[in-house]
Amino acid sequence: MDHAELTFWGVRGSVPSPLTGDDVFQKVVTGVLAGRQLELAENCSDQDVADALRKHMPFEQYATYGGNTSCVELRIGGNLIIFDMGTGMRPLGSKLLTESFASKAQTGKGLRGTILQSHMHWDHIQGLPFFKPLYLPRAIVANHFDFFGGQSWQTTLEDVLQNQMEAPTFPVNFAAIKEVALSMSFNGVFDGWQHRIPAPDGSSVLITARILDHPQETFGYRVEYNGIVVAYTTDHEPRGHDIVPERLCKLVQDANVWITDCQYSHAQYCGREDGPERLGWGHSYPEYIASVARAAKPDKIFTFHHDPDADDQRIAMLARTVQNQCGIATYGAYEGLTLTLN
Repeated sequence: MDHAELTFWGVRGSVPSPLTGDDVFQKVVTGVLAGRQLELAENCSDQDVADALRKHMPFEQYATYGGNTSCVELRIGGNLIIFDMGTGMRPLGSKLLTESFASKAQTGKGLRGTILQSHMHWDHIQGLPFFKPLYLPRAIVANHFDFFGGQSWQTTLEDVLQNQMEAPTFPVNFAAIKEVALSMSFNGVFDGWQHRIPAPDGSSVLITARILDHPQETFGYRVEYNGIVVAYTTDHEPRGHDIVPERLCKLVQDANVWITDCQYSHAQYCGREDGPERLGWGHSYPEYIASVARAAKPDKIFTFHHDPDADDQRIAMLARTVQNQCGIATYGAYEGLTLTLN
């Protein structure tokens, strides 16, 4: 398989941020008003109207980027890789539940997956307790997932995941799950760490981890297979300067797709808009992302870890600012977006 498939399941940062009823109403009103401006044949169908609106309206007006926190699925070299376990892991789990049973029926085996954890802040782990394959008994479907996280996180990734599921904060005990349900292994990563996962064609998928600038140790990941490169760098910042760190540049260098934190505007980051200065909070702004892109030259950029206070229009504006600054095609990542990479 010389292509890869990338799917975004959660794209927000900090906390989940679903649309309100008023948000939905405003989108409906915008769509109705836009529909009145379209010159359509009198006998056109409802589907014709819908298609015309989708064609002529900006994405941020008729749709939404989504409210779940960080979780991205990558299928590459016959392998399943998951970046982070935010609340987007819940809908991903629903898909993988069906796939687990199909795999068992076709091959006699369950799924095998790799989870690459950037760090352990709440918005990056809170989806695991609602990940349906976690609860499948091994006696029925023997799924196995390898978890990778930092070695200097004050405590281990395994302990953090277990603690968030202990009483009184959650009704199902993680230790009991480990005994009878999902088979799991927990492994450490460090700056410059590399790991290979075998591919069916006899080659392998290469994963590289590098430390990012963020409170508490945080990792970005680069995944490579047969010339396809995906870089994932959620939660990082310039910390008041625009000098591109060499390790970040190497992680992103010539990637087909760069998924990156771009949570704030520069004015927000500097404290000139919407509250206090964000320096040291671990999140980026468009001008810095553009400076990294000019040095590393990825093919496409997907801004990610959208601020919970940012509406769809603001997310679109931040992505456009990146593109205008660096000249590289840039899009706001949205839930349900699937890309095929060749």
